Amino acid sequence: MNILFYTLLTTPFLALIISFLFSNENEKAIFGISITSVFVNYIALIIMAIIWAMDGFEPIFMQGPVLFHTGKADFTISFLLDGYSLIYLLTATFLTGIIVVFSKNYIHREKGFKRFFNNIKFFYFGLVVVLMSGNLETLFVGWEVLGVTSFFLIGFYRDRYLPVKNALKVISVYRIADVALLLGIWLSHHYFGYSINFKDLDGLHSPHYHIINETIYIYLIPGLFLLAAMVKSAQFPFSSWLPRAMEGPTTSSSIFYGSLSAHIGVFLLIRTSPFWEGNYWFHFIIGGIGLITVLLASSTAKVQSTIKTQIAYSSLAQIGLMFIEVAFGWYWLAMIHFMGNAMLRSHQLLISPSILSYKIHDQFFHFNQPAQQGKDSFWDKLKLSLYILSIKEFNLDTFMYNFLWNPLKKVGNRINLLSPKITFSIYVPIFLIGLYAIYHREIVPNNIINYLPEFFAFLGFILILKAFVKRKSVLTAWLLIIVSQLFLSLSFGFNEVFDFTQVHLYLSGILVSGGVGLFVIYKLKKKGKDISLNQFQGHNYEFSGLAFIFILACLGISGFPITPTFIGEDLLLGHIHENQFPLLVLLTLCLALDGLVVFRIYSRLFLGQHISGYHDFAYRSS
Repeated sequence: MNILFYTLLTTPFLALIISFLFSNENEKAIFGISITSVFVNYIALIIMAIIWAMDGFEPIFMQGPVLFHTGKADFTISFLLDGYSLIYLLTATFLTGIIVVFSKNYIHREKGFKRFFNNIKFFYFGLVVVLMSGNLETLFVGWEVLGVTSFFLIGFYRDRYLPVKNALKVISVYRIADVALLLGIWLSHHYFGYSINFKDLDGLHSPHYHIINETIYIYLIPGLFLLAAMVKSAQFPFSSWLPRAMEGPTTSSSIFYGSLSAHIGVFLLIRTSPFWEGNYWFHFIIGGIGLITVLLASSTAKVQSTIKTQIAYSSLAQIGLMFIEVAFGWYWLAMIHFMGNAMLRSHQLLISPSILSYKIHDQFFHFNQPAQQGKDSFWDKLKLSLYILSIKEFNLDTFMYNFLWNPLKKVGNRINLLSPKITFSIYVPIFLIGLYAIYHREIVPNNIINYLPEFFAFLGFILILKAFVKRKSVLTAWLLIIVSQLFLSLSFGFNEVFDFTQVHLYLSGILVSGGVGLFVIYKLKKKGKDISLNQFQGHNYEFSGLAFIFILACLGISGFPITPTFIGEDLLLGHIHENQFPLLVLLTLCLALDGLVVFRIYSRLFLGQHISGYHDFAYRSS
């Protein structure tokens, strides 16, 4: 059975690595590798299903390697296969195979043929990790992969303005889910005192003495997981990102936002259900969120002018019904519902171009003018009001901007009045003093040490906020990110006495990725290229190699699981105590903004229409 587990994980990853050896023109080889990897995984899943049934349908658990060990906690990789994950995996593998076959002709002769298939394989790898995860840490690895591949596929047509803009918008909302899931993992570590496996999870009842107020955990832990599920499945009030995600190719829209990725929030709720099953208020909350989403998405879908957006909102309404089914405890019904909705939406999206062409011709030759609508009675006015609200998607997109990002931009613009030279002349000496003090704690009075974690976290937040609104120098913005991470490491170091190896683990990925990013920026500047952040530069046209290196640096500095920073981030959060709310808020904002800033820098430098204007580009979106 262990061989089958590793087969499911390594096959798509190896296929991804092998695909890098071929050029974009070698379409047959790229397609052959992709479809072979899907076929191998499908056979492995069928064998696993037979073994699972022969074992009496008992969940199968496999303990993986321990990546890092401390006296308090272990960062381990583990896997679990049960009925829920097996059904999702079988459906996902079947649909991925269909999408791969369909895309062979659909993406034929596209400049990004190889890039598209690599992203599909990377997405499938992340999905397998999420579905087979045996603990929260493993789930978070796959969760991050799904978010990054979403950004790449939504912005697939990277020479167009709207796909890149909407990719940034989606990854911005996804960052809320990432941070919510990370905080949920942190809080569960405090509650249980160790990393909990899903096979041992049977509720929130901890015998550990360090639990101060169990009521906080009963509501906050499942609340954070619910928030992550709401964002990932585009439930109210986060529904507006789903139609924006349709900017990618129709085949990626089909597998991502019609069938598989959009349903992952339902799976997360089922997997973490022991956290909230005994809390009846959460049943009402989950059901209420699903019901509101059903009503809003159904009315919005009926008035959409584009077929992909209509399908997106229709699928969203069905996911809302799945939330209601989960709230009632009907997990198996939700999974059967998922299978039906995933198959239907994939089919609808794949045939949508043909249906659209038919409908346009049919309307042209058989147009019937609609009857005059009444405008005087109360019900007529109510219907018109609902119609206008549905067209405007209930202003959810405006709501998200005004209440999430706009306040941060206003504060950042005020802070940004200080010039970079003054900023670094103030912050660098403070950092050096703090660095000296952290290795000589005896010289710092205890009453001052108690305030230093919040102080350094606040300075790190100020720097990342300046980088968030920086519009001119990419070099300054990148340096602000690095220095802000250094201040966060000081905040962790002063918060608790522990082995500094964890801080070094955290900083190793930050410093290496930061150095690589500086190298790329220097190379672009040396070649005389514009590297400001005032507009999209499109340098990927001429420097695709540098673009690939820079996105790896961006992923590393934002805590993506390709450097030790990913492990260090989780370990260091474990040293924040549950009563340190101000520190937690500051670190949460830093982690959220960090990911947004690096993706914005990458997009502004390498995506969009080329600044010179002599490359081909499309005037309109997809």
